[in-house]
Amino acid sequence: MRASAFISASAGILLVLLLLSSGCGQRPTTAKNTSFQPFWDTTVTTAGTPVPTTPDVGVVVEATPFPVETVATTPMMTSRPSPWETTDQTVYMEIYNREIPFKYNITAVEYRLENPPLLIDFNIKTVNLTRTGVARDPTCTPTETNLCLRTVTITYPDPAAWFTITVTNLDTKQVYARNGYARDYDVDMDKQVVIRSPGNYHIEMAGSIHISAVVRMRVPG
Repeated sequence: MRASAFISASAGILLVLLLLSSGCGQRPTTAKNTSFQPFWDTTVTTAGTPVPTTPDVGVVVEATPFPVETVATTPMMTSRPSPWETTDQTVYMEIYNREIPFKYNITAVEYRLENPPLLIDFNIKTVNLTRTGVARDPTCTPTETNLCLRTVTITYPDPAAWFTITVTNLDTKQVYARNGYARDYDVDMDKQVVIRSPGNYHIEMAGSIHISAVVRMRVPG
Protein backbone atom coordinates (compact mmCIF):
# COMPACT_ATOMS: atom_id res chain seq x y z
CA MET A 1 0.00 0.00 0.00
CA ARG A 2 2.75 2.41 0.94
CA ALA A 3 4.72 1.40 -2.13
CA SER A 4 1.86 2.26 -4.51
CA ALA A 5 1.29 5.62 -2.80
CA PHE A 6 4.99 6.41 -3.09
CA ILE A 7 4.97 5.54 -6.81
CA SER A 8 1.90 7.76 -7.43
CA ALA A 9 3.50 10.68 -5.60
CA SER A 10 6.74 10.26 -7.53
CA ALA A 11 4.90 10.18 -10.86
CA GLY A 12 3.02 13.36 -9.96
CA ILE A 13 6.20 15.18 -8.98
CA LEU A 14 7.88 14.08 -12.19
CA LEU A 15 4.92 15.32 -14.29
CA VAL A 16 5.05 18.71 -12.59
CA LEU A 17 8.80 19.00 -13.24
CA LEU A 18 8.31 18.16 -16.92
CA LEU A 19 5.60 20.78 -17.31
CA LEU A 20 7.74 23.41 -15.60
CA SER A 21 10.80 22.63 -17.72
CA SER A 22 8.84 22.79 -21.00
CA GLY A 23 7.27 26.09 -20.02
CA CYS A 24 10.63 27.66 -19.09
CA GLY A 25 12.20 26.66 -22.44
CA GLN A 26 9.81 28.89 -24.43
CA ARG A 27 10.12 32.63 -24.47
CA PRO A 28 6.95 34.64 -24.55
CA THR A 29 6.23 36.10 -28.00
CA THR A 30 4.82 39.53 -28.60
CA ALA A 31 3.20 40.97 -31.67
CA LYS A 32 5.53 43.01 -33.86
CA ASN A 33 4.93 46.68 -33.45
CA THR A 34 5.28 48.10 -36.97
CA SER A 35 4.76 51.66 -35.80
CA PHE A 36 7.69 51.62 -33.39
CA GLN A 37 10.56 53.96 -34.33
CA PRO A 38 13.84 53.68 -32.41
CA PHE A 39 15.04 56.87 -30.81
CA TRP A 40 18.22 56.72 -32.89
CA ASP A 41 16.29 56.73 -36.18
CA THR A 42 16.36 60.39 -37.22
CA THR A 43 14.96 59.88 -40.74
CA VAL A 44 12.55 62.66 -41.66
CA THR A 45 10.08 62.17 -44.50
CA THR A 46 9.41 65.32 -46.50
CA ALA A 47 7.44 66.10 -49.63
CA GLY A 48 9.32 65.74 -52.93
CA THR A 49 10.91 68.84 -54.45
CA PRO A 50 9.48 69.72 -57.90
CA VAL A 51 12.00 69.24 -60.69
CA PRO A 52 12.07 72.06 -63.24
CA THR A 53 10.89 70.91 -66.64
CA THR A 54 13.14 71.16 -69.70
CA PRO A 55 11.96 73.72 -72.27
CA ASP A 56 10.42 72.15 -75.37
CA VAL A 57 12.67 73.31 -78.19
CA GLY A 58 11.59 70.68 -80.70
CA VAL A 59 13.71 68.00 -82.34
CA VAL A 60 15.80 67.61 -85.46
CA VAL A 61 14.37 64.90 -87.71
CA GLU A 62 15.91 62.96 -90.58
CA ALA A 63 14.71 64.03 -94.03
CA THR A 64 15.00 63.04 -97.68
CA PRO A 65 17.45 65.16 -99.71
CA PHE A 66 15.94 67.35 -102.40
CA PRO A 67 16.26 66.23 -106.02
CA VAL A 68 18.99 68.18 -107.78
CA GLU A 69 18.06 71.70 -108.96
CA THR A 70 14.50 71.77 -107.63
CA VAL A 71 14.93 74.51 -105.06
CA ALA A 72 14.98 78.15 -106.13
CA THR A 73 18.24 79.87 -105.34
CA THR A 74 19.08 83.50 -104.74
CA PRO A 75 22.42 85.30 -105.01
CA MET A 76 24.16 85.23 -101.66
CA MET A 77 27.53 85.67 -100.02
CA THR A 78 29.55 82.50 -99.54
CA SER A 79 32.21 83.96 -97.28
CA ARG A 80 32.56 82.81 -93.70
CA PRO A 81 29.94 84.56 -91.49
CA SER A 82 30.89 86.10 -88.20
CA PRO A 83 30.35 83.82 -85.19
CA TRP A 84 27.18 84.58 -83.29
CA GLU A 85 27.97 86.66 -80.24
CA THR A 86 26.28 85.46 -77.06
CA THR A 87 26.96 88.49 -74.87
CA ASP A 88 23.39 88.44 -73.61
CA GLN A 89 24.21 85.34 -71.51
CA THR A 90 21.65 83.28 -73.44
CA VAL A 91 21.73 79.60 -72.54
CA TYR A 92 21.84 77.42 -75.65
CA MET A 93 20.54 73.87 -75.82
CA GLU A 94 22.17 71.33 -78.11
CA ILE A 95 19.62 69.68 -80.40
CA TYR A 96 21.97 67.89 -82.80
CA ASN A 97 25.53 66.59 -82.61
CA ARG A 98 26.85 64.04 -85.06
CA GLU A 99 29.97 63.19 -87.04
CA ILE A 100 28.97 62.42 -90.61
CA PRO A 101 31.36 60.58 -92.96
CA PHE A 102 30.84 61.26 -96.66
CA LYS A 103 31.35 59.31 -99.85
CA TYR A 104 29.71 61.63 -102.38
CA ASN A 105 26.43 61.28 -100.49
CA ILE A 106 23.93 63.75 -99.00
CA THR A 107 22.51 63.78 -95.46
CA ALA A 108 19.40 65.87 -94.79
CA VAL A 109 17.57 66.92 -91.62
CA GLU A 110 14.70 69.28 -90.88
CA TYR A 111 13.95 71.54 -87.94
CA ARG A 112 11.15 74.00 -87.16
CA LEU A 113 12.78 77.04 -85.61
CA GLU A 114 10.45 78.99 -83.36
CA ASN A 115 12.92 80.82 -81.12
CA PRO A 116 15.91 82.08 -83.17
CA PRO A 117 18.78 81.97 -83.61
CA LEU A 118 19.74 78.50 -84.74
CA LEU A 119 23.51 78.06 -84.52
CA ILE A 120 24.99 75.43 -86.84
CA ASP A 121 28.67 74.75 -86.16
CA PHE A 122 30.69 72.32 -88.24
CA ASN A 123 34.20 71.02 -87.91
CA ILE A 124 35.86 69.44 -90.93
CA LYS A 125 38.05 66.33 -90.73
CA THR A 126 39.91 65.23 -93.83
CA VAL A 127 41.97 62.17 -94.62
CA ASN A 128 45.63 63.08 -94.97
CA LEU A 129 47.53 61.87 -97.99
CA THR A 130 51.23 60.98 -97.87
CA ARG A 131 53.83 61.54 -100.56
CA THR A 132 57.48 60.52 -100.48
CA GLY A 133 60.16 62.37 -102.39
CA VAL A 134 63.83 63.31 -102.48
CA ALA A 135 65.10 66.70 -101.34
CA ARG A 136 68.43 68.30 -100.63
CA ASP A 137 69.42 68.48 -96.98
CA PRO A 138 69.64 72.20 -96.13
CA THR A 139 72.49 71.51 -93.68
CA CYS A 140 74.83 70.40 -96.45
CA THR A 141 77.52 72.63 -97.92
CA PRO A 142 77.20 73.83 -101.52
CA THR A 143 80.00 71.50 -102.63
CA GLU A 144 78.24 68.36 -101.43
CA THR A 145 75.98 66.73 -104.01
CA ASN A 146 74.59 63.21 -103.87
CA LEU A 147 75.52 62.74 -100.25
CA CYS A 148 73.09 65.52 -99.31
CA LEU A 149 69.99 64.02 -100.87
CA ARG A 150 67.45 62.92 -98.28
CA THR A 151 64.17 61.07 -98.53
CA VAL A 152 61.34 63.22 -97.21
CA THR A 153 57.72 62.38 -96.46
CA ILE A 154 55.02 65.01 -96.91
CA THR A 155 51.57 64.70 -95.33
CA TYR A 156 48.72 66.97 -96.51
CA PRO A 157 44.90 67.01 -96.68
CA ASP A 158 43.33 65.55 -99.79
CA PRO A 159 43.05 68.56 -102.14
CA ALA A 160 40.03 67.00 -103.82
CA ALA A 161 38.01 66.76 -100.60
CA TRP A 162 35.03 69.10 -100.24
CA PHE A 163 31.94 69.69 -98.07
CA THR A 164 28.82 71.84 -98.45
CA ILE A 165 25.89 72.70 -96.20
CA THR A 166 22.71 74.26 -97.61
CA VAL A 167 19.85 75.61 -95.48
CA THR A 168 16.48 76.01 -97.23
CA ASN A 169 13.37 77.66 -95.79
CA LEU A 170 10.54 75.29 -96.60
CA ASP A 171 7.95 78.03 -96.09
CA THR A 172 9.43 80.35 -98.72
CA LYS A 173 11.16 77.66 -100.85
CA GLN A 174 14.28 79.82 -100.82
CA VAL A 175 17.85 78.94 -99.89
CA TYR A 176 18.57 80.80 -96.67
CA ALA A 177 22.30 80.06 -96.30
CA ARG A 178 25.17 78.13 -97.85
CA ASN A 179 28.66 77.39 -96.64
CA GLY A 180 31.28 74.70 -96.89
CA TYR A 181 34.87 73.63 -97.22
CA ALA A 182 37.01 73.86 -100.40
CA ARG A 183 35.66 74.24 -103.92
CA ASP A 184 33.74 77.56 -103.75
CA TYR A 185 34.71 78.14 -100.12
CA ASP A 186 37.86 78.63 -98.10
CA VAL A 187 39.58 75.77 -96.30
CA ASP A 188 38.90 76.83 -92.71
CA MET A 189 38.17 73.70 -90.69
CA ASP A 190 35.76 75.35 -88.22
CA LYS A 191 32.79 77.41 -89.38
CA GLN A 192 29.35 78.52 -88.23
CA VAL A 193 26.04 79.15 -89.99
CA VAL A 194 23.50 81.32 -88.14
CA ILE A 195 19.76 81.19 -88.86
CA ARG A 196 18.17 84.35 -87.48
CA SER A 197 14.58 83.99 -88.73
CA PRO A 198 11.89 81.58 -87.50
CA GLY A 199 10.62 79.00 -89.94
CA ASN A 200 10.68 75.39 -91.04
CA TYR A 201 14.16 74.58 -92.35
CA HIS A 202 15.58 71.80 -94.49
CA ILE A 203 19.34 71.34 -93.95
CA GLU A 204 21.40 69.34 -96.43
CA MET A 205 25.03 68.30 -95.96
CA ALA A 206 27.08 66.78 -98.77
CA GLY A 207 30.70 65.77 -99.16
CA SER A 208 33.27 63.87 -101.17
CA ILE A 209 35.36 60.93 -100.07
CA HIS A 210 38.18 61.43 -97.59
CA ILE A 211 36.14 63.89 -95.52
CA SER A 212 33.76 63.95 -92.56
CA ALA A 213 32.03 66.76 -90.70
CA VAL A 214 31.14 67.07 -87.04
CA VAL A 215 27.87 69.04 -87.12
CA ARG A 216 26.45 70.63 -83.98
CA MET A 217 23.16 72.59 -83.77
CA ARG A 218 22.03 74.77 -80.85
CA VAL A 219 19.05 76.96 -80.02
CA PRO A 220 18.15 79.11 -77.01
CA GLY A 221 16.83 76.82 -74.28
